[in-house]
Amino acid sequence: MPFDGTNKDSVSNADATVVGTPGFAGESAFGSDAYQGAAGAYLSLPIANVLADQFTGAFWYKVSGDPNRAGILTVAPPRVDDADVRSSGFRLFREGSATEQRIKLQIGDGTGDVWNDGEVIDVTAGEWVHIAFTVTEDATQIYFNGTAVANSGNMTGKTISWAGCTDITIGSGAPNFIGWNHLSDTSIIDELYMFDKVLTVEEIQAVMAN
Repeated sequence: MPFDGTNKDSVSNADATVVGTPGFAGESAFGSDAYQGAAGAYLSLPIANVLADQFTGAFWYKVSGDPNRAGILTVAPPRVDDADVRSSGFRLFREGSATEQRIKLQIGDGTGDVWNDGEVIDVTAGEWVHIAFTVTEDATQIYFNGTAVANSGNMTGKTISWAGCTDITIGSGAPNFIGWNHLSDTSIIDELYMFDKVLTVEEIQAVMAN
């Protein structure tokens, strides 16, 4: 999704469902514009064609520290009895303060959840950061600007579960990952890609440079 004035998925040519009143930032990492998050706002798209056991997500991000935590990309099953179900799908989110935000990743393996505690972005720098993350049967990896910054080896012998997952939420943990208040993200997102394979470091750097 290039976010150049539209919320259209350029692969399926489908328009995202818009919740609330997100906008466009009037600036971009590449292209002409970018997604500007807002309170109570997010985008949603069906995820059926991206459900692979191993995959990569990548996007440009200008982080906000307000609120102090938020969902960024969420694929999760519906909540049960007013509780999040974290045993399937994935949740990429941020937590921290007005000066620094840690990017974290959580994966559901069918019975429990696997964590990657990520790394910190300096909010005060006001800079675009390219974020990528990969999920394999061995590990999850987070990259900033084409360099690995956090690795979790505890996926060994496990596989992500997609049970009950139908949509991807962009710019929030809502509606299905809200139990810890990871709600809408007021950050700026640009050039969002999802791949149904694990990209190499060189491929991630090529996506970043495109």
